[in-house]
Amino acid sequence: MIKKEKELGPNYIIPPSFDMEKTFADSSNKAPIIIVLSAGADPMSELMKLAKSMKMDKTLKSVSLGQG
Repeated sequence: MIKKEKELGPNYIIPPSFDMEKTFADSSNKAPIIIVLSAGADPMSELMKLAKSMKMDKTLKSVSLGQG
């Protein structure tokens, strides 16, 4: 069990918080952002907040590629 392994610790148990700004800074046209969603996950509010902070909220286009 991971919790009992002293050398692994909480970094392997607790997922890191998601930072859309850092993710965007690491992306490029050759390394795009791909978000894999699980049930109930909706990153749209984070995307809109990032677009607004970059003054790009008027040009952001959303396209649904699945059930949503």
